[in-house]
Amino acid sequence: MMPYDRVMLMLHGKRDEVDRIPCINSVGTYTIDFMKASEAYWPYSHKDPEKMAKLASAAHTLCGLDNVSVPFDMTVEAEALGTPIDFHENSLKWPSVREFIAKDVSDLSLPRDVSEAGRIPVIVKAIKILKKEFEGKVPVNAFIAPPFTSISSYVVDTITFLKWLRTDPTKVHALLKGVVGLYAEIARLYQDAGADVITLHEMGASTDNISPKHFDEFVKPYLKEIVANLKVPTILNICGSALPIAGKMLECGTHVIAIDERTPISKVREVVKKTGSGCVIIGNIPAYAIIHKGPVEAIRDAVKRAIEEGTDMIAPGCDFWLETPTEHVKAFVDAVIEFGTPPPWARGK
Repeated sequence: MMPYDRVMLMLHGKRDEVDRIPCINSVGTYTIDFMKASEAYWPYSHKDPEKMAKLASAAHTLCGLDNVSVPFDMTVEAEALGTPIDFHENSLKWPSVREFIAKDVSDLSLPRDVSEAGRIPVIVKAIKILKKEFEGKVPVNAFIAPPFTSISSYVVDTITFLKWLRTDPTKVHALLKGVVGLYAEIARLYQDAGADVITLHEMGASTDNISPKHFDEFVKPYLKEIVANLKVPTILNICGSALPIAGKMLECGTHVIAIDERTPISKVREVVKKTGSGCVIIGNIPAYAIIHKGPVEAIRDAVKRAIEEGTDMIAPGCDFWLETPTEHVKAFVDAVIEFGTPPPWARGK
């Protein structure tokens, strides 16, 4: 079975039709090793669509990962809003914000043409390149940083923003309502360019940062608005403690929820069963402590345990760690093939 069929069947809830558990990463799939192999280094692969596509596909072509994924960082949407970005020329560092641009709602202005804002045209072209190469073979995933994470981490000073949740919630809603259309449009542009899957990488909304009440009020309605405008399957990815909001994640309208190692799969499985939603669960191998650090036996043990605990699709809890050895990513994929073939729900039939 081709990776495309395997993943898309799972995302559409047809798990009885897959040959094995898929092995994916719906967020960052870059590593330094992959940059070397594809000759697509940072910061150039952030700005050049051909290089972006080469780096995005490396985890699949070199290790057999069941998807390809763009972009490689969380500042894309903030940049489209006018945030100045430091790409750390001549070094291998994540792009970062040079300065926060908003202290009030009036400080934000939307671009006249979202399709030409910041790196959006680069990512759109990279998606088209990937789609042409992998259509029907490997699913193309594109992730966005949704409004809550994007604004609270890259547009407004984080401490200030989190204080506003309590002291000035009206201002927070005004900010989020003012920009959510831009984020929805970015997701639509990625979809129209050929992305088979859209991931909402809401890493700022875990209960490590905000309360379940705040998730309900400031995160869920804006995620629902973005998802409602999409036709392709969607994944809600939350890095960090998410068990207290697992039920609320299911209410955001996405087809799938993705969790990291701080959220036990078995407990989330119980929540899914209680709601009767049938939502697909992705997770939750530690990207740093297991996949990056290894050794291979530890990677195998973690994959086996996650499958036994009831995951539908195996993935790292977040982006691959930058310095992860290629052999560890290959061991990760190989372990999923070994322990996930056939999938547990098909055994004994």
